[in-house]
Amino acid sequence: MSTYLVWSNEHRAYWGPNKSGYTTDWLNAGRYGAKDAADCFGARSWEPRKPPPEVMVLAPDSEQSSFTIAELRALPMVLEARIVKATKAAMAERRRIAAKQRAEASR
Repeated sequence: MSTYLVWSNEHRAYWGPNKSGYTTDWLNAGRYGAKDAADCFGARSWEPRKPPPEVMVLAPDSEQSSFTIAELRALPMVLEARIVKATKAAMAERRRIAAKQRAEASR
């Protein structure tokens, strides 16, 4: 089963375990199943034309159980790329939904 980290764009940190607190260290971040991670999104507080308050990214230790030192050193950059990708995808999806709603409303 895949596990996810929840990144707060607002706090620039990961959610802690049990949805409690924040940490900038992915190793100390909470691990969530896909449904629990998706439930964490602050869609109600998502302001128009701004990044989503939270995004979920696949936890590195969900994919493999051990890492080389080089892999560990690279993980912050890997996670940053995942965060950027997830944020852009969420914003694109929101624009798509808004465009669809506008099109339906104009019919």
